[in-house]
Amino acid sequence: MMRAEGADQGTDMTRRLRALATGLTAAGVMACAVLEAGIASAAADDGTGPVATPPAVPATQSVSGVAANGVQLLITAPKQLPLDLPGRQLPGRELDVTVKDVARQGFAGSVDITLTAEGAGVTRLGLRIERYDQDSGSWKPVPVPPGAGASSTVSTPLTVLAGGLEDVRLRLSPGTTAVDDVKVAAAANGATAVATVPVTEPRFAAGGLTATVRAGTAEVITGRLTNPTDVDYRHVPVRLYLKACSPSLGTCFGAADVKLEVSVGGVWRTVAAADDPAAAGGVAGTVFPDVTLKHGDAVELTARVTLNSGTATVNPVPIGFGPIGLSFAGQQTTGGTLTVQPVMPPSPTPTSSPSGSTSSSPSATPSDSASSATDTPTVTGSSTTPTATPSTAPTLAAALASTPSSGGSSNSATILVALGLLAVCLALVLWWALMKRREQHLRAAAMGEDE
Repeated sequence: MMRAEGADQGTDMTRRLRALATGLTAAGVMACAVLEAGIASAAADDGTGPVATPPAVPATQSVSGVAANGVQLLITAPKQLPLDLPGRQLPGRELDVTVKDVARQGFAGSVDITLTAEGAGVTRLGLRIERYDQDSGSWKPVPVPPGAGASSTVSTPLTVLAGGLEDVRLRLSPGTTAVDDVKVAAAANGATAVATVPVTEPRFAAGGLTATVRAGTAEVITGRLTNPTDVDYRHVPVRLYLKACSPSLGTCFGAADVKLEVSVGGVWRTVAAADDPAAAGGVAGTVFPDVTLKHGDAVELTARVTLNSGTATVNPVPIGFGPIGLSFAGQQTTGGTLTVQPVMPPSPTPTSSPSGSTSSSPSATPSDSASSATDTPTVTGSSTTPTATPSTAPTLAAALASTPSSGGSSNSATILVALGLLAVCLALVLWWALMKRREQHLRAAAMGEDE
């Protein structure tokens, strides 16, 4: 009967493994799409988001063009254009084109300013453009024509008195479209000037998101958030999220199947994980809820995740790790896939124990404390995790197995002494008998001689 049950279990396990292997390819194909949905939902769910503080007076650069036909152009442009936050616009930065009449003959005509977004794969201009209207004394939006592609030209009629100068004032913002830079090309009456304004954004790089891990064993994940912009960011949340289901087994991740921890001051602290309502099998945790990132600074982030520590077994596991609410470079590095290996059953080790003992001691497994810098072993296999104190003294079972009892030693010594005394007594009796027999022989011999 036991053999039949074992065969049935082996067949069932084989069937499950085959079904799981069949579903791995589909899960891997869906990983990227699921992660992108996780990023979008996480950003939308976070109502607070980061706070961006740009400088009161941004740094500028100046470029002078070569005079032509009595006109010279001067461009005063910002040194950088930081990206907007998703759903939150930063103030536009001013771009001025100064038209100077160097021939003292006056100028009346059009000033054309062409703005081009540059970068690999850029096909459209995502700039937000405003122009200052001198008649109304206010800023007016300048729409970018549909189908303009990566460039758009703003034409402004201008009159310059003899020997005078006039400005065309624009305000620019790159929006949330990441490009390398914006090229500014100004032209008036044959005179030209060209400037290039870099587009900047925070950068994030993550490590450890694509790996083979053991179920129940922590996987360390690292992140580095840098800020090359001139904007200070506060209250930046950083989240770690997983989205995984195993259709073949009919199981999905839940909060009980993952453990999230962060390193704060060299101490590992547990972070609450919650089911993500955005998708089935989604688990997320805000591992760093309040990151401050000043301009020019960098922040190192370290977390770790333990997979399949509950009842569900899902493999592979799409995982994501990154800041929320920022437009940043390196988003392609925020997602990966963890391939989970099952827990290997421990091989039985023979232990000696005294006869009559039926109890067994649970094994102690070391783990990192969530509230202390020192490692303390915790007892596995129970609902609680009491602290065990390491000791070099032998266990009670080992002591009983290796040391004989005091009662047994006393009895053995008594028996040995009794046997020794008995042997001595027998030797004395034998000696006495031999002496008596010898005496009798001597007496008999003496009597024979007398006769």
